[in-house]
Amino acid sequence: MRLPPRFPIPFSFLPTMSTRAVKTEALEAKFPTLPSAIEAVEELIASGQTDPEKLIAVVKQCPSTSVNVLRRANSAYYGLRHEVESVEQAVRLLGFVEVTSIVVLEGANEMRDQLTNHTGLLDRIMYAAIFTGRFTQQLTRQLDLADEWARLAFSVGLLHVMGRLVLLYSAPAQYAPLADGQDDALPEVGDERRLFGEGHRTLARRAGEHWNLSDRICSVLHRAIDLSGPSTGRRRTLAVAVRAGSALAQRDLSNAPLALPKGLPTADASLPEELVAVAADDATDYAANLGTF
Repeated sequence: MRLPPRFPIPFSFLPTMSTRAVKTEALEAKFPTLPSAIEAVEELIASGQTDPEKLIAVVKQCPSTSVNVLRRANSAYYGLRHEVESVEQAVRLLGFVEVTSIVVLEGANEMRDQLTNHTGLLDRIMYAAIFTGRFTQQLTRQLDLADEWARLAFSVGLLHVMGRLVLLYSAPAQYAPLADGQDDALPEVGDERRLFGEGHRTLARRAGEHWNLSDRICSVLHRAIDLSGPSTGRRRTLAVAVRAGSALAQRDLSNAPLALPKGLPTADASLPEELVAVAADDATDYAANLGTF
């Protein structure tokens, strides 16, 4: 059975509670504070900066980020024959998107003291976020999207799932029970809407705006809420890829075959099945070998 990565705090069983006949309640959304490092990294990504020296400078300003960058570079996923000993080497190996994922994971782990009864769900949300980010990144690489869109793929995929983190952070006692009976997966967006009046997709876009992320990132998060709009364009392609990655992450968490749900317009967005399968396999390996922070 495929399991999400293990984090420092042990798995906690979620409380059992029926969510049937629960009245919709307005959600007072609370957005976690992003670590200062991620804002700096996102600015570099959005501006198209490729100079590793600037990224190295950002990482060195945060001791915990430096430690975790070194851990990732020396993880089993990369299988290096010699240990990476310097932050400079590690950053050059990992690149911008890898460092972004590390910083976001740090931000989520800082929430553990506030969510001690729901760390199992928090772990699954983070697993799905990393899976979706990696899937979107790998798929857009295969599609040869223009650089200004492709370099945002990991961040957009990861942030799309982070709407779930906002729900858990804002209303843990109400949100966590929605995952009961979901075979180790995550709450369905329909259940989120019935309980709170909005789902994680909408909250992802709101979070992007709250965190002052780039207009391009926020525009893709907006398109990923509802795919019924115009069926062409790079923004649309990226939005469909994000939704596909999120759906596959759910199935991966449930140890189910990695098949896309019916109704997802992958054909309209020119996402060939064989490329989707390759990206999904890579995302599975990547998320499973993420390591412990």
